[in-house]
Amino acid sequence: MIRTGGIDLGGTKIEAQKFDADWNVSDKRRIETPTTYLELVAAVVDQICWLQKENPNLPVGIAAAGLANPNSGTWISANLPANGMPFVQDVAKAAGGRYTWLNDCRAFTQAEAIFGAGQSEGTIVGLVLGTGIAGGVSIDGALINNGNGQSGEFGHMPISGAIISAHNLPILKCGCGRFGCYETYGSGPGMERLAKHLLGRDLSSREIELGRSTPDISRVWEIWCEINAALILTIMTTIDPRTIVLGGGLSKIPGIIEALESALKRVAWRELTLPSIRLGTRGETAAALGAAYEAYHV
Repeated sequence: MIRTGGIDLGGTKIEAQKFDADWNVSDKRRIETPTTYLELVAAVVDQICWLQKENPNLPVGIAAAGLANPNSGTWISANLPANGMPFVQDVAKAAGGRYTWLNDCRAFTQAEAIFGAGQSEGTIVGLVLGTGIAGGVSIDGALINNGNGQSGEFGHMPISGAIISAHNLPILKCGCGRFGCYETYGSGPGMERLAKHLLGRDLSSREIELGRSTPDISRVWEIWCEINAALILTIMTTIDPRTIVLGGGLSKIPGIIEALESALKRVAWRELTLPSIRLGTRGETAAALGAAYEAYHV
């Protein structure tokens, strides 16, 4: 029996997943993300139709890069050709139903809090480190997504002035339009910007990962970890999570947890307990699973 369906909608692929009664993936279907708006709407509708082919009333959750503007209803995203468009409304109109939408990083957090590395009582933070930085907050298994849907946009908090000053870093404009966000240096592209500024070299995040044993590149790595430790400290003093679950491409770097914990110990209050930092366990199913779980419980 198929319990619900989930769609992971990202900048490169749209993957639909069917979940059985035990929340395991029973079937999935992946297509490329189109580059134009009308084709994007049609592609999402096509995946919804595939999920609901045998059950038109099947709950469907959509985990998408970005979020809906609560005032205008238009979509906000740097990675989908839907920015400024009534994306949710157009999909609903074309597919003939109402669907549950979650930011993909909030959906990741939901999946890990219920089924993955964040299964415990208390406050859990999902932190996705990749092309950008975002996440979500779950308390006792309940995703916190009230207000205007901005909870979890950790990458767009202002970076520590002490770090900027200590390493003489330029204050950069972020993709959100503001200056000095954590994402400008703490993301994958941010790591590459650090290398360019500190070493005068164009290095990919993969090259930095593999070259961490060399003195010059190790400095880039250490400062990148310092930046993300400062971000985690900001989250700690604001939310005080019991567990932080890492996701995104950079979470796969070997030794990242130990490196972040070491950097965090240098800046945190020594008298207080640090949160447990863990790797997400749900892999590529996390975003679709979190959205599907939310849709089932609406």
